[in-house]
This record gives sequence, structure tokens and C-alpha cells, in this order.
Amino acid sequence: MDSKQENRYSNLIAYKEELHESNKKRIKSSGILLVLLPVILGLIRWITDSDKFVFLIIWVFCMFLLAAYLVGIEYLDHTVQKKLNEITGSDEEAEALLDNLEIIPSVAKERIRSRFASGSDSESGKEEGGGE
Repeated sequence: MDSKQENRYSNLIAYKEELHESNKKRIKSSGILLVLLPVILGLIRWITDSDKFVFLIIWVFCMFLLAAYLVGIEYLDHTVQKKLNEITGSDEEAEALLDNLEIIPSVAKERIRSRFASGSDSESGKEEGGGE
């Protein structure tokens, strides 16, 4: 039974990593499109000698669509990460952020980790005490 749970957990982690990698590729391609779209629209406008206002409206509309697409990708990635953290009972994101900061001395890292570990207790005490 334990190996079955470990297998499910490893499949879940693999799915999360695969989804995260595909989201990174989507974000990269969207960034390229953000740069190329004005160039393409400018070339089309120059070749057809059309009205500038129409192409400005098309460009702005496309920028809003791309922004909404990028927000959707980030929301999906964040939701999957949050659900996985709820299932495993860990907060890998906070730990990863702390491990990546090399400018913070190890003593400060330990203080931050200890505050993060007991953060829910001290925050509820501040709220009940009236705050500052």
C-alpha cells in the first residue's frame, strides 16, 4: 500500500514538473509574440498603406489578449503548485526562495525559517493583541 502511495506521489510530482516546463515554454513564446506583433502589424500597415488608427486598435486588442493569456498561464501554474503544497503539507516555494538567496547569511536564513515555521502562531497573537 505504501509503495502505491509513493508511486502516486511521484506521478503527481512528475505531472507538476511537466506542466511547469510547458508553462515556461508558453510564456517564452508569448514574450516573443509580444515583440514580433508590433513589427508584423507595422509591416502590414506600411505595405497596405492603411489607417494608423485601425492598426493601433488591433495592436492594443492583441496586447490585452496576450496579457490575459499570460495571466491565465500563471494562475494555472500557481493553482497547481498551491494544491500540491496542500496535499504534501509543505511549502516548497518559500524554501526555494530562501535557498536561492546567497546574500543572506546562514544565521539570517535560520531566523527567517524559524519565523516562517512559527509564523501562523505569532501572526494570530498580533491580531488578537490589537496590533501596533
